[in-house]
Amino acid sequence: MSKLIDLSGPLYEGMWSYSSLLDLKDGLPEFECKRLATVETDGFEAFGYRLSSITGTYIETGAHMLAGAPMLNDLDASAFIRPAVVCHVPRKGPGEVIHGAELAANCPPVQPGDALLIECGWGSRWGEADYVTGSPAYHVDCLPWFLAQPFAVLGVDVPCIESARSRPDGSETTGNMLVPLFQRGIL
Repeated sequence: MSKLIDLSGPLYEGMWSYSSLLDLKDGLPEFECKRLATVETDGFEAFGYRLSSITGTYIETGAHMLAGAPMLNDLDASAFIRPAVVCHVPRKGPGEVIHGAELAANCPPVQPGDALLIECGWGSRWGEADYVTGSPAYHVDCLPWFLAQPFAVLGVDVPCIESARSRPDGSETTGNMLVPLFQRGIL
């Protein structure tokens, strides 16, 4: 039996963003929604939005980290609609780490082309101040397990797969786990 489930979180002004993690010259725009027209005044309703491509619930292609990789608008909608396997790992609190052994022990088998959705309970903290900065991270020992699975889409309930906690020595990891997945065409 097929079942469609919306996994997206709400967008609202003042919501979390990655600005606290990134050292970008102009930062990332905070989400903004502005009413541009109303039925009462203009005969129709319209809104303007300001956000980055990594605001709220979003999906990335390899173009996020690989020059020349396909962008979202290069893909057919069918790339995003597929069977999903849900993996519930033990709940994680602020700053905790998800290990490869937890994935191996808790994730059901994945078939070629499936979406793999991994849940550690962090998504329930969507509106909290530490949603980004306190997020659990995936330990680098998860990468071999990820690469052994035939999934086409990876979904997680944490905003950052990698952090300084991802490596035993606390070294910077940006892209070290995502790049091999993006190189395989994983969304």
